[in-house]
Amino acid sequence: MLASPITTRSLVPRLLLLGFRAISISPESRAAVRRSSEAEAERAPPRERDMSQSSRRTSVCDRISALPDELLHHVMTFLTAKEAVQTCVLSRRWQNVWASVGYLNVDSCNFITVKHFKKFVDNLLLQRSCALLDMFCIHTSYDSSDDSLDYSDIHPWVCHALRCNVKTLGILNYCDGKLLSVDGYPVPFTSLHLKSVYLCKFSIDNRFVEKLFSGCPELLHLELRHCAIKATMFCSATLKILTITAADRTQDDPEGFQHLVINMPNLICLHVEEIANRNLRLLDISSFTLNRFSFGHSDVDCTILSALSNAARLHLMSSSIYEDVVQKVLLRDLPRCGIFSNLTSLALGEWFFSDGCYPLLYLLRHSPNIEKLSLHLVKHGAYAYDHDTNSANATADLDPTCEGTGQQLTVKSIGKSKSFAHKAIEESTSL
Repeated sequence: MLASPITTRSLVPRLLLLGFRAISISPESRAAVRRSSEAEAERAPPRERDMSQSSRRTSVCDRISALPDELLHHVMTFLTAKEAVQTCVLSRRWQNVWASVGYLNVDSCNFITVKHFKKFVDNLLLQRSCALLDMFCIHTSYDSSDDSLDYSDIHPWVCHALRCNVKTLGILNYCDGKLLSVDGYPVPFTSLHLKSVYLCKFSIDNRFVEKLFSGCPELLHLELRHCAIKATMFCSATLKILTITAADRTQDDPEGFQHLVINMPNLICLHVEEIANRNLRLLDISSFTLNRFSFGHSDVDCTILSALSNAARLHLMSSSIYEDVVQKVLLRDLPRCGIFSNLTSLALGEWFFSDGCYPLLYLLRHSPNIEKLSLHLVKHGAYAYDHDTNSANATADLDPTCEGTGQQLTVKSIGKSKSFAHKAIEESTSL
């Protein structure tokens, strides 16, 4: 447990002993500069000498220190916590400003050992007391041979941030080969104010996910980097942005494929990279932006496209036309799609032009109310389509049960498109 609060006057020497260094000028150097300035002023003409003295009197005023605390706090958002505390030695005006700043970014790279880092953060949070926090981010980067941090070290800091109504919380663990786990902590994150969580190298299981979403009813953004995804269900009524990148493999990963269900009715943006032995299942979503997805095995059976039949806006930006695995996985899901009756805005990446534009034509045929179409292409994608001999027969493979349901498209906007895109639209509207 943390010790009792201490005063700023007693804290400053302790923080300085932990590695703080203020930029200072020795008395001898300061005297030499003053003598040089005075000698130069004596040699100047009387009129210029009077102006110089007036200018020096004006420059005595510290305009930065005269700024209100809100602006000084904004300046400190660009500093690490260590640099922010260093400002306490600038002047009396700055002595306590850092203690109420709303952005804290603590980085172990600024300290020689874990012991120094932990002692600094403990003292820092003690002095801040319960001043409100907008953002609290912890960076750890010690290798496995060092006495690296465990979640038991970080948990008191997280609790302090949650008591201060933090809105954005980041725990970015870059220690080699070590995953942080919240096992043994029944309620690791509980807050009515927390809106964004960024985690790196954590073990994510069903219990963790359930506690996170139930304990943070206002959570909107979750980003998981290099985490071991052991969970089989992500269920949240509020989350709007979910990012899972570079998922780590562990020894207890399942040998066969398991479903990973994402049940988030308000999700608007998903960025998912390959998760070992997981079949991705999306439930119905009303509005969606798929920034990126990748699969390491063509046997993955996902329900990404077929879960979006109620969407009003679809932005499906994926890998290029040459990544066969992505094509096979998503093309397998395409025939399961129903009619996109609510869809009015559609933005597509390159893979929709594979197989003679079959995916593009299929979506257009199943979107009777489309108003805006954006095609995001690169040069080699256009070249591949222009030389595709199968494009003329692409419409023959469309679902025959949809015949007669198509209607003339009214496309108000087409972004970054080429002539072959116009050709595809003409083919779809002539069916």
